[in-house]
Amino acid sequence: MESAPVAKAIIRLALPMMAAMLAQAIYNMTDLFFIGQTGDPNMVAAVSLVFPIFMLTQAMGNIFATGGSSYISRMLGIKNNKEAANTSAVSFYFSLAAGVLLAVILLCFQTPVLKIIGATENTFNHTADYYFIVSIFTPFAVAGTVFSGLMRSEGATGKAMILQLAGIALNIILDPLFILGFGWGTSGAAWATIAGQLVAFAYGVWYFSSGSSAGAAKKSMLSIALKNNKINKTMLRELFYIGIPAGLANVLMSIASVLGNRVAVSYGDYVVAGFGVQMRIASVCFMFVLGLSMGYQPFAGFNYGARNFERLKKGFKLTLIYSSVICAVGAIVFLFAGDFLIRFFINDQQTVENGAVMLRVFTIGLLFFGIEVTFTTTFQALGRGTAAMLVSMGRQLLFYVPALYILNAFFGFDGFIFVLPVADVLTALLAVLLGIPVIKSLHRPQNA
Repeated sequence: MESAPVAKAIIRLALPMMAAMLAQAIYNMTDLFFIGQTGDPNMVAAVSLVFPIFMLTQAMGNIFATGGSSYISRMLGIKNNKEAANTSAVSFYFSLAAGVLLAVILLCFQTPVLKIIGATENTFNHTADYYFIVSIFTPFAVAGTVFSGLMRSEGATGKAMILQLAGIALNIILDPLFILGFGWGTSGAAWATIAGQLVAFAYGVWYFSSGSSAGAAKKSMLSIALKNNKINKTMLRELFYIGIPAGLANVLMSIASVLGNRVAVSYGDYVVAGFGVQMRIASVCFMFVLGLSMGYQPFAGFNYGARNFERLKKGFKLTLIYSSVICAVGAIVFLFAGDFLIRFFINDQQTVENGAVMLRVFTIGLLFFGIEVTFTTTFQALGRGTAAMLVSMGRQLLFYVPALYILNAFFGFDGFIFVLPVADVLTALLAVLLGIPVIKSLHRPQNA
């Protein structure tokens, strides 16, 4: 992160995370694929309806993963390894406590939540089965998200990739067995997901445990040992100042997804199923871009802490170019292969027709997604929490929600499918307007 050629450094940091995020996208689609093999659109719709709950879990984890990793990278940049180790422990224990709290809330209010997320008479039981199992194990999912962020913060993106791939691989293996072999339906999908999350959590505990006989933890500058669970005001301020906007982005995404599903329900369960399938397919491109940004973030934070601003700006430009190219390629694929991709998951004509139309329109906004993510990641790495929060709120709240109800009211289904592209274009514009002054403010230090 300090001396390698910038392009090489970005690629070496990003490739493991891009591979892990691609696997994450496959993981997100695995449940949907095997549920789709039952030929029941109601089950497909049920899995799609629970997706906002996963976003809430990620939101809780991202508070401590993003906030902690941003501060840790900057501390490592100024060689304050003790503060970095303390921050990693605090992030872990806070995430466990937050996960327990979220699990209690989800379980206590299960029926009202199921109604809010759009479960209908046809999908309610399938949705409830999946929801209940996933909710119980929320603390492990939250902490697993934090482990990945901590690994990335010190440049150990390869270890973060292993953590994610271990859980994903098990989930992919168990899905066909539980869903189709045992005939457990959505419950089987949930248990396969939980098994993967528990394996990822176990790997994270092993990696960061100070007494590891294999020596893996000794290679890390971070720790989750209780003796390092030392809180100070500066740490908490930095953790939450960056972490809350990052978590808020997932919360708003969850709310936006619920609102979108509720509007989709008005057009029938086939539209809900198609909407869910097309979003999972689109997540492949999303995950590539997010993986790239995850590799870039510790690079940006480290060089900002070290005041190597020219190196930081070069990394920003390369990441912006790479992410935009990924989005352009994804848009071309989705535009011309939409029907085939939807049909791969479920061979139901109504679901395929609705999903393919939504996927093709979605490509308009996809072209601007790389801009949003690169600027947001830069804001997080530099400690600009307010700017990061504004961009996150822009896509999920300021632009998406008004567009959802205005376009749907005036243009019906045709307006509904254009909501995300409109929100993405406006959010990218907001990110650029906020980001240009930040990038220009970076200057070469006098005594570098």
